[in-house]
Amino acid sequence: IPSRVWRQGAPRGSSPDRGRRAGASTADGQNVLDELNDLALLRARDEARALLKTAVGAMVETERPARLALVALLAGGHLLVEDVPGVGKTTLARIVSRAIGGHDSRIQCTPDLGPSDVLGRMVRTDRAGEPPESFEPGPIFANAVVLDEINRATTRLQSALFEAMEEKFVSLAGRRHVLPKPFFVVATMNPFGGEHEHARLSHGQRDLLRRFGRYDIAAQVDPIVATGDVVRLQQTVDRVEVPDPVLDYLVDLVRATRQHPEVLVGASPRAALSLQRCAQALALLEDTRTVTPEQVTELVAPCLAHRLEVRGTFSPTLVCDEAIASVRAPSWSGPQRGDLDLGRVDLPTLGQAGDAPSVSSLELRVLERLRRGELSA
Repeated sequence: IPSRVWRQGAPRGSSPDRGRRAGASTADGQNVLDELNDLALLRARDEARALLKTAVGAMVETERPARLALVALLAGGHLLVEDVPGVGKTTLARIVSRAIGGHDSRIQCTPDLGPSDVLGRMVRTDRAGEPPESFEPGPIFANAVVLDEINRATTRLQSALFEAMEEKFVSLAGRRHVLPKPFFVVATMNPFGGEHEHARLSHGQRDLLRRFGRYDIAAQVDPIVATGDVVRLQQTVDRVEVPDPVLDYLVDLVRATRQHPEVLVGASPRAALSLQRCAQALALLEDTRTVTPEQVTELVAPCLAHRLEVRGTFSPTLVCDEAIASVRAPSWSGPQRGDLDLGRVDLPTLGQAGDAPSVSSLELRVLERLRRGELSA
């Protein structure tokens, strides 16, 4: 819809009636824009819930991990899963990667794996008419990448991986090679697999050898959305509003981690931005138009705990819990779950009275108003 629809004002020298008509057109155009924004949120919510249903249905008792994985995907970030071997870390990562379509790859990190093995390398070409060297992409050039046991990788490889994850491109031979969109990394960490344990079987490898049979759950998952849909979902997250009281509450929580006596390095401003973005993604998934304090509270530990440096054996998760207990949550009376059902929209010609309009009803309303010329300048 052209911007003049809602920004147009009465021109100089116009009659009062014309000014009133222009004002009515401005308000009417803004109402339609609100409806279109709600329509985009509704579509994104349905697609996000379909992804969550697929991930939860493929495994047993993984609703919360699957939901957090989807929040990381929608927020445009990456996911780190740390647990003992054999609990489904890699399986969950592969399920998410297959559900979003596109190309996925799996990288088993070992101490002898170099950056060129993952990022790519320059290879010589002897064919006539071609450059003497060409870039051969590594397995990181995929829409969804599973990094198994990232704690076993060398610091040099980890540095190269983190740069690619943050910048979304790979630098080699003075040239930038842009990674595909979307780009989602799921890294797993095995607390029993150290960097120097490659001389013998790790705990995870011994656990794998004890299995008498294997059923590939991830292979049974069909793509739910296309890669372009995932990029659009990530962009739609920006439409979710963060009210000022909730934003102040989020900042106070991050500040509380830095003021804790057992914390050496607290959460950074980047961590605060990550928490805000994930809260917006969770609000979209939970069917609210704005972020609530409860959604921020739920994501404090998943977003901040791994970023904290604490004294001795003090638990970073406990720091997050104490930060939540020390900061008073705002008495927010904002939208509840189901607020995106848009019961406020009056559609007397498209459904029964009192029925919440569906996505198709909103589409029909917009088309009807376009046909009647109500959106014209």
